[in-house]
Amino acid sequence: MRIVAELGGGYTMAEKTIKHTAGKELHDLFRDVFELHAALSSIMDKVHEQAGLSTSQHKIMRALSHIGPGTVPDMAAVLGVSRQFVQTVCNDMLSRGFIEFTDNPRHKRSKLAALTESGRIAFRQARQKENEIIEQALPGIDSDKVIEACKLLECVRKAVQKIPNDPKL
Repeated sequence: MRIVAELGGGYTMAEKTIKHTAGKELHDLFRDVFELHAALSSIMDKVHEQAGLSTSQHKIMRALSHIGPGTVPDMAAVLGVSRQFVQTVCNDMLSRGFIEFTDNPRHKRSKLAALTESGRIAFRQARQKENEIIEQALPGIDSDKVIEACKLLECVRKAVQKIPNDPKL
C-alpha cells in the first residue's frame, strides 16, 4: 500500500494491483523468514552449545569479528539489544577467556572488548560446524540464487529499517 502511495497518480489500476500484490508477496516472504529464523535458531543453539558457546556469545563474537574491538554500547547498538545484556554476556566471556578488555583512548570508562585467541578459535569452530550442517542439509543449492536472495533481503532490510524514521507514517 505504501509503495503505491509513493508512486502517485498516473498508474492504471492493473499497475496498482501489481504493486499491491508485491506487498502481499513481501508479507509472505517476511512470514517465511520468521519461520526460517525459528528453525535455524533451534539448530544453531545446539551447534553453539557443541562449540562451548551460547548463541548470545556467538552473536557478540560475530559482531567483534566484523567491527573489531568495540565498546559494550557499540555492540549493543550493532546487535539491537540492551547495553546491560551485552555487558552480562561479555562478563561471562571474559571469565572464560574468550574476550579481553583494553583501555579505550576515546573514553576513560568504556573499555574496548576484543576477541582473544581462544575466542577466535571457538568462533571459527562454531562457524565451521554451522557451515557443515548447512552444506549437509542443503546440498546442491545454486550459489547464484543464494547471492540473489541475499541481495534482495539486504534491500528489504535497509528499506524496513528506514520506516521508523519516516515522517509519513
